[in-house]
Amino acid sequence: MNKFFTTAILAATLLLAADAQATTPPQGPCGTADVPELSPARIGKTFDFSPAAQKAFKQNPDNEVYTDVFDIVGSGCSFYCGCDIGTIKASSTLAPQGKRSYKASNIHDLNYETAWVEGVKGDGVDQWIEYTLKADNPPITEICVVGGYVRTKKAWQENSRPAVLEVQVDGKRRCMLYLRDVYAEQWFDVGEIKPTGGKPLKIRFIIKSVYPGTKYADTAISEIYFDGTGVH
Repeated sequence: MNKFFTTAILAATLLLAADAQATTPPQGPCGTADVPELSPARIGKTFDFSPAAQKAFKQNPDNEVYTDVFDIVGSGCSFYCGCDIGTIKASSTLAPQGKRSYKASNIHDLNYETAWVEGVKGDGVDQWIEYTLKADNPPITEICVVGGYVRTKKAWQENSRPAVLEVQVDGKRRCMLYLRDVYAEQWFDVGEIKPTGGKPLKIRFIIKSVYPGTKYADTAISEIYFDGTGVH
């Protein structure tokens, strides 16, 4: 093999390595081989909440089942016809800023205008949010994570976003979610998660690594919601 071809192959290898590094989320400190380490199965909707998009939304008659441009599920048929979130609690919460609150329940109000923001000093690593679903909840097969404060692109950039989330089910580590740093929904296939023994189901999401914000260290998650089976 001559020098020209050797150089070309080396350059191509370096480019591929650089591209992989740019698109692969950082490895979390608790990533281990004993649980699945999941990347998004798909990237969902990319957000456009600009004034122009909101105006167009209101003028579109096809959007009549939705409350506004920030609405997620709408009044149509979905997994939430059978899924009943019981309670949500967090390890910490950022204090309200003016009229805006960052309470735990914001993470599952099915609206992109609000967010849960952890409230400790620093970037919130090891802070968590926990769902307690009712004992008759249908099986969950997909988890959607909307990382960051997506109300505006500016707010999303200024605040930290989760890079790695540890998922615990009933106190046992189930999987690690490796998120991309994208202004969009991220969907993960998680097998089947369902209540057992007639007891409520607890799902905890623990921040293990973050993408730093440009202005604030606070880590925000706008939504974590679910899809599954057994509803229709």
